[in-house]
Amino acid sequence: MDKKVLEAAILKLGQTPELLARFKADPARVGAELGLDAHWADVIARGERNLLRSAGVNDGVTILVSRWFQDDLSDSSSSEKFTFDGRASTAVPDVPSNIVFAGGCSHVPDLLARPEIDPPEAVERLKAGYAKLRQALEAAQPDLVVVTTDCHFQSFETGAFVVGVGEAHQGSMDFFKRPDIDLKLRGAPDFARRIVDSARSSQLEVEAAPVVNLDHGLIVPLRQVLPRPDLPVVPIVTQPARTFSPYGARAFGQAMRRAIQASDKRIALLATGGLSHWLDPGKFGGVDTVFDDYILQMMRHGRGLDLADLEPYPLLDHGQYEFLNWLIVLGALGPGIRAEVYAYEPLQASGGGWTVVNMNVDQLEAVHA
Repeated sequence: MDKKVLEAAILKLGQTPELLARFKADPARVGAELGLDAHWADVIARGERNLLRSAGVNDGVTILVSRWFQDDLSDSSSSEKFTFDGRASTAVPDVPSNIVFAGGCSHVPDLLARPEIDPPEAVERLKAGYAKLRQALEAAQPDLVVVTTDCHFQSFETGAFVVGVGEAHQGSMDFFKRPDIDLKLRGAPDFARRIVDSARSSQLEVEAAPVVNLDHGLIVPLRQVLPRPDLPVVPIVTQPARTFSPYGARAFGQAMRRAIQASDKRIALLATGGLSHWLDPGKFGGVDTVFDDYILQMMRHGRGLDLADLEPYPLLDHGQYEFLNWLIVLGALGPGIRAEVYAYEPLQASGGGWTVVNMNVDQLEAVHA
């Protein structure tokens, strides 16, 4: 259900004691008066904050139903986790015709540095997913690849989005005692600066970085899916530890879309990171498979871009801070993109729910922008 309908109904109930009393007595009937179906009327009646959060409802509104509507100051009634509501997008995809590939994958360092710590069968399934994604990327024959990752060991000038504008990029996984796992990339400075200019024209803060030292965020996925070493790459780095805004990531992707539309290049987009993944003390190794499934189902059903409507804290609370990297790509593609999941493995030893996804833009039957 549309979050605006949910928020309007909740606020109406909160402002009208008589209406709230009638709603508590008969949620389905009174909910229908407010435009709610029986499921969401029941969710509100039970005070299930997480389910409302999964629909993108503002946290200040969700707390009304779990505390004030329930007369429960402990907020103890929020028991259910984020779940997919089964609705598919009705949007017709409108992808720029020169985006020839789009996908996403995790950048878990242990997959290359210490694969033996995870179950071998799971590691093989993941690697098979990467191999399949590589085949799709190679078949698309792009002129360059734009890859999004998040800041790990680099130090930049701002807390905003960073675009690597250098002629080349290189680095190794020496932080993981594997300096032998390295990577050298050819840059695409002209196109990178087009992205910077487009973002700045949209009043977004963006840093044009002449140097982006590669770490596992780019080395792990690109060593597995980049079809040839001379294919130019533009790295885009988010900094969720400094600035976390799902809305901002979508807006950056939309600005990047305009730069793509103005180009005559065949562009491939690759998002990296996540899914469930915590670096917090005492939480590393946790995997929220229910929320990971919610994320993947939203993308499968063409609603990946709707995830930018989530409040920041629910994403952070469920270990999804790297999903900003994916929202940039989804913002560039637009709504209605139905992803295909090649692999998903929840692996505690390496610390998260790891996935490989193809957005299947080569299969779209749409009117191109």
